[in-house]
Amino acid sequence: MNSVYRARQSHLIGGSIATQALALYLCFSHGITKAAAQIAWLDVVGEGSVLVFALSWIVAAIVSRPPGRVTTLLIVGLNCFAFTTMLDFLDEVFSYSLASDWLSMLESIPAAVGMVVMTIALVAWHGEQKALNKQLQRREWTYRDHHQIDAVTQLYQADYWQERVEELCSRKLTGCALMLDINGFSQFNQIHGYQEGNRFLQEIARLLVMHVRENDLVCRFAGDRFVLLLPNTHFSTAAAVARQIEVSVHHLAFKSGVNTTAVFQSVRTATLRIDGNKPVAQILANLQEMLDKPRHQAA
Repeated sequence: MNSVYRARQSHLIGGSIATQALALYLCFSHGITKAAAQIAWLDVVGEGSVLVFALSWIVAAIVSRPPGRVTTLLIVGLNCFAFTTMLDFLDEVFSYSLASDWLSMLESIPAAVGMVVMTIALVAWHGEQKALNKQLQRREWTYRDHHQIDAVTQLYQADYWQERVEELCSRKLTGCALMLDINGFSQFNQIHGYQEGNRFLQEIARLLVMHVRENDLVCRFAGDRFVLLLPNTHFSTAAAVARQIEVSVHHLAFKSGVNTTAVFQSVRTATLRIDGNKPVAQILANLQEMLDKPRHQAA
C-alpha cells in the first residue's frame, strides 16, 4: 500500500477496526457462550465465510484506492455490512438473555444502511470511472486487459500493441506505426540509479500520451523504447507527430535528486505505414531496423 495513501486513510483504518471491535464487545459483554452441541457448525462456516469476504473487501478497498469521497463511502458502507455479518456470525456461538434481545434486532439495521451508502458510492464510482476511461483511451485503444500493463509506466506492453495492430489490419484499416528510442538512457541509469530511471520513463509515458489523439495508442515496447499506433493517419502526419515528440523530449528537463537537472538531448523515432500487407512481426522488425540507421527514411 502506498505510504501516502496509508497516512491519509489512517482514520478509515482506525474506524474499520473500531467498528468490528464494537461488534465483538457487544457480543462478548451481553452474550453467553453456547455449548458445542447447540452450535450449528454448518451455519458457522457459511456466515464465517461471508464475514471473511466482507473484511477482505474493506482491506482491498483501503489498499487499492486513493483517499477521497468515493473511497470513504465505500469503506463506511462495507463496515456497516461487515458489522452485521460479524453479529450474525457471533450469534451462532453466543445466546442472549431477554434483556439483551435488542442486540439481535440490531443486526439487520447496519446492513440496510450499508447497502444505501454503498449504492451512493457505486453511483459516484461510475462517474469517476467514466472520467478515468476518457483519460485512458490513448493508453487502451478499444480493448482492456490489465495483465498486459507495464508496471513502471502504466502503459500497455508490446504484445498488447501487436494485438491492436493485427486487429487494425484484419479490419482492412490503414494507419501508421511509430517507435521511439531514448538516447543515453543506460548512462542515466548508471549515474542516477534505476529508481530515478523508472521515474523518468513515467514522465516520458505521460508526455507521449499528451502528443496523440484519443483514438491513438501508446505502449512501452521494451527498456527505453516505446511504440505508438496511429490509425487512419497519413504518413506525413505521423512523421510530424514524431518530430514534435523529438522536440518535446529534447526540451524535457528532469530533476533527479535535489539539485541535479538532467536534460536528454536527443530521441530517435521511426515511422512506418500500416496497410495490412505486412505481418506485425515484419512491421516491428522494420521499425527497429530504422532506429539502427543513422536517420530513418520514409517507408
